[in-house]
Amino acid sequence: MPGEQEIEPSELAERRVHPRLLLDWLTFLPRARTLYQVVKLRRVARQGGSLLVKRITKALEDAFVPDWNTIRKSLDAECSRLAHDPESAPPIVVQRLLVSGEDHRHARHPGFDFVAICRACWRRFSRGTHEGASTIEQQVVRVLTGRYERTLARKLREIVLATLVARRYPKQYLPAVYLVIGYYGWRMNGYRQACRRLGLSPRSPSKDEAARLVARLKYPQPQTASMQRMSQIERRANHLCVLYRKHTLDGTYRHLNDQSIRNRPVPFEPLPQP
Repeated sequence: MPGEQEIEPSELAERRVHPRLLLDWLTFLPRARTLYQVVKLRRVARQGGSLLVKRITKALEDAFVPDWNTIRKSLDAECSRLAHDPESAPPIVVQRLLVSGEDHRHARHPGFDFVAICRACWRRFSRGTHEGASTIEQQVVRVLTGRYERTLARKLREIVLATLVARRYPKQYLPAVYLVIGYYGWRMNGYRQACRRLGLSPRSPSKDEAARLVARLKYPQPQTASMQRMSQIERRANHLCVLYRKHTLDGTYRHLNDQSIRNRPVPFEPLPQP
């Protein structure tokens, strides 16, 4: 028509919506809706899962009220003391040697080490040898409850209580707490008493001295130690030093450093200092 601008065929072709592009959009819209629904369902599932875990935790606490109250009272007091005075914690080298010797997956498990349990069961039934699989949380529970009987019921109870401990208390506190309350031998109840009896400096032991001290948690020293027991302690200390060098390089200690306790306050109101 006169006065109208003519459109070149090539320009007209560019203005057209390509059928394949339109088809892609039509197929993407329901997919986008489905993706949104999936994301929404995952969010609801996470919220529901968190609520379920809280209800299970509360049920377990109610099922083990006497033991849990004993453990909680003692750990609240120890963690509160460390929160008020981080300098009173055993040196970081001692804590790291403890993690190497007793629980090198301490930063990753929920209070019990499933891998260690499976390995211990395998070696028990295939070779007839006994091997420990207790975590630091489990050993804290054992010391505070005073239950050492070798029964499956006690072990299962210990695992449940250790899980509750891991949920309530930061991982950074537990190695220090176990060192403070642990049994090292005759007249060596706790870290400071053990250091006094062995003539060590509680604030600055050497790595070798710290390794020999931690070794006594596995091999407590009796009043009159035999040559065999002292040899066990020495071999254990040497093994801990080897593990220390290895774990320093592979990131085992990433959750433990000189500022661990200062940077991770306890998740409850610390008790007032007397």
